[in-house]
This record gives sequence, C-alpha cells and structure tokens, in this order.
Amino acid sequence: MAHGSVLRNGVPLSSKPKAVIFDYGRTLYDREGERFFLEAREVLEYLRPKYRLAIVSIANEGDPPEARLKALEEAGIRQHFSMILFHTKDKDRLLDRVLQELKVKPGELVLVDDRVKRSIAWGNKRGAITIWLRKGKFARELPDEETGTPTYTIKHLSALKELL
Repeated sequence: MAHGSVLRNGVPLSSKPKAVIFDYGRTLYDREGERFFLEAREVLEYLRPKYRLAIVSIANEGDPPEARLKALEEAGIRQHFSMILFHTKDKDRLLDRVLQELKVKPGELVLVDDRVKRSIAWGNKRGAITIWLRKGKFARELPDEETGTPTYTIKHLSALKELL
C-alpha cells in the first residue's frame, strides 16, 4: 500500500464504478501552493482510460470558473474530464446534473473530495462510493450523522490508484 494512506471505513470496493467526480480546490488543486498537486496528472492519466472523469466544485467570487478552466488547460489536464462544472453555492444540483448527463447511477459513481460536508455527504445519501482526501485545511472536519462516513479515507491523491 503506497504511503500507508488508505483507510477503509466502509465496504470493500466491489461495485463497478463508471465515473469519478473530483472536487477542484484542495483535492486536485493546492490553493495554498497555487498549483495542482504533484500527483494529480499521474492519477488522472491512470484513471481516464477506465472511467469518465468530472470536476464539480464551488467557485468563490475571488476564484472565477474561467481562471480555473485556464489553470486546467495550462497544466495540460483539462482534456481528462468529460464534464467540468462550477457553481457559487449549489454543488448538489451540479452533482445531480453529472448523474443525468453521464448516464450513471449513484452506485456507479465515485466522489473524491477534501470535505465531508459537501460531495461526501451527497454521495453517502445516494449510495455512491465516497473517498475523503483527508489532508490540508479540512482534515479535522470529521464525518457526523448528517454527512455519513466516507467509504474510504486517503491521505494522498495517489492512493486512488490502489482503490480504483
């Protein structure tokens, strides 16, 4: 197990996922370092042949979607994604849209996020596979009854290669 970084909180990954949805900030993109995490490109290149990939994220006023799209393009990773959606508030609506447009059921979906309060909570309520990237600013934001427990907890993005 690379880095000893996978903690299994839920059932073994036995279903056949068809799509992986990533959060953007602090999941793929290091906001504090103002760059993509070093392993992001390698992980996306590994996952892309197996799954449809998407980004669903909240866009803050100081960080417009256009700037994020440009950063993805400049990093040479935008082409890995079937869908890229940003919204200022309603992430749940965007996640529902991805299900419809990619034609996948919640059980065929993997959600990867650094926060348990948004995508992880949404995915747990719908029966998706949820992976909490527990590092950085929200590492201490623990799951509760409202969010549910993530299926998996990882400390490094590269651990996705072990799981998927």
